[in-house]
Amino acid sequence: MNDSCEFGKNTRILVIDDNRAIHNDFRKILCSDRTKSDLLKAQAEELFELPGTAASKRVSFAIDSAYQGEEGLELVQKTQETNPYAMAFVDVRMPPSWDGVETTLKLWRLIQTYRWSFARPILITLGTSWRRS
Repeated sequence: MNDSCEFGKNTRILVIDDNRAIHNDFRKILCSDRTKSDLLKAQAEELFELPGTAASKRVSFAIDSAYQGEEGLELVQKTQETNPYAMAFVDVRMPPSWDGVETTLKLWRLIQTYRWSFARPILITLGTSWRRS
């Protein structure tokens, strides 16, 4: 799923996490949920050259989802040349396959190999322990 953005800069974010609820949480926080009222206010501000409010200047991010590390890496490879991600949030624990550390290492290798302009991945975890097997 991809939510569109209204901002001129790269606002594409990749969330790599095995928990679908986490993807929904990112969307609730980072995707625009502007109501018709907000849009009308923004149009009136522009039409009458009024100073904008925080709601009319809110940035909306485009978020893509991957539920395993392999899927995330594949999305990065497919889109990097035409529509790259600005950043990726990567969960540390993602059973049964690659964990977030391995996924991040593979992302970094691709970034360095192809000299992509991809921002560094951000590792996230709710747990306090992680062990490399």
